[in-house]
Order: sequence, then structure tokens, then C-alpha cells
Amino acid sequence: MIKLKADLHLHSVLSPCGDLVMTPAEIIKKAKKEGIDVLALTDHNSAENVEVFKYFAKKNNLEIIPAMEAETKEEIHILCYFPDIKSLLNWQEIIYNNLSDQENDEDFFGPQIKCDYNDDYQSKINTLLAASVDLSLEKCVEKVKKLGGLVVPSHLDRKHSIISQLGFIPPELDFITVEISKNTNPKAILKKFPQFKEFQFMQNSDSHYLKEIKAYQNLIVKNFSFSEFKKAVEKKEGRKIELIKT
Repeated sequence: MIKLKADLHLHSVLSPCGDLVMTPAEIIKKAKKEGIDVLALTDHNSAENVEVFKYFAKKNNLEIIPAMEAETKEEIHILCYFPDIKSLLNWQEIIYNNLSDQENDEDFFGPQIKCDYNDDYQSKINTLLAASVDLSLEKCVEKVKKLGGLVVPSHLDRKHSIISQLGFIPPELDFITVEISKNTNPKAILKKFPQFKEFQFMQNSDSHYLKEIKAYQNLIVKNFSFSEFKKAVEKKEGRKIELIKT
């Protein structure tokens, strides 16, 4: 088995809450400096910057997992990971078809910017991305799995989480891994919520600023591939996620 440092939840300038210097190339540059091996760009309800992100990652010998942070009908944030960009873009189409046509108020939310292969601003997304879609949590999980992907509930200990919105984790959804915030002590959260002992924790930077990018976990896998990542998330065959003590 090998250890791969991973940051699997971060936002670019496409997310209205992302800093304006969070372009794909700048994110990759900072991740390289931090010694990160695997990244996932998880913009809100959109994957418009993932192909450019993959391009710059490849140039720097970093691996990526195609991903998105979606917001369900219940206002639950979920991390959606896919085996390839094609399946991610199919998911994006489903999301766009179920997203309201509310226009983004840049003065309030911030701009939503798509970047080009020169890492320059290319265009803006006018529809507000930081909003819930007309799909339930159960339906989102079902559709992501149908596309070959997997879901990890975001920041269990914060607002817009499965706990803040539902108060519990539905057992029928078969989650094995859940995300906790980067500043959360795993022991403290288990003391507060002992029922979470059955879950494996994932911990990411959830970066909106370059200075926040950092690895908080290792993927314990045989090699880098989506199938190995999936086994790590599902804690199968000795693969797992190991939190880095900070």
C-alpha cells in the first residue's frame, strides 16, 4: 500500500464564495508547494473549471478526481466524486436542469468565473450556483451512483450538513465515509456524537483562499485510480482514509 496526500474539497473562482485568485493553475501551484498528491476541485453545483484544472494538474504531475459539491433540495451539501470527466459533466447537466434560474447577485455573492487554458478569466456564469437544486438527497445519491460515482456528505459539523438539516444520517443511503471540517478534532466530535463511531472520517481544507490549501488526510491505496479511491472511501480490502495529525 502507498500513502497519497489528498485535499478533496476546494473551490475555485467559479464558486461565488471563492477568492478571485483561486484560478486552476494557482490552486495547483499551491498544492504542489504543500506536497499534495491528489486533488478534487469541488465547486458549488458546477464543474465548469474541472477540465482546465485537470490540464494544469497533469502538467505538474498531480492527480485529480473529477468532482463537485452539490446542494440538495434539503439544503445539504454533498461531495460527489466521479471516475472521469464525462460522467461528471453528465451529472452537471442533471444539476443544471434542476437548478433555479435565479440570477447571481455579484455584489452580494461574488462573481462566478470560468477560466481558460491560459488560466485567464474566460466567462461568467450568470445563474446563481450557491443554491439548492430540486433533487432530494436520496435522489442525488441514486443518480451519482448510476453514473459510477460516489457521495460523501460534506462538513458534518457545520451548517448545510446532513446533520444540521436532517439531524441524522439515513442508514439506507449506506454512507461509510463522512467529511468533518478541517479544524475539528475527530475525538471531540466522537465524544459529542458517539453514534459516528461507525463512520470513517474524511478531512479536507474546503479552501476558498490559496493560503488555506493543505492536506489533512492520506489515501491508503495500492495505486492511484478511481477504483482504489472508491475502495478507500468504502474501507474495502485494506484501503482507507487516514487523517493526518496536526
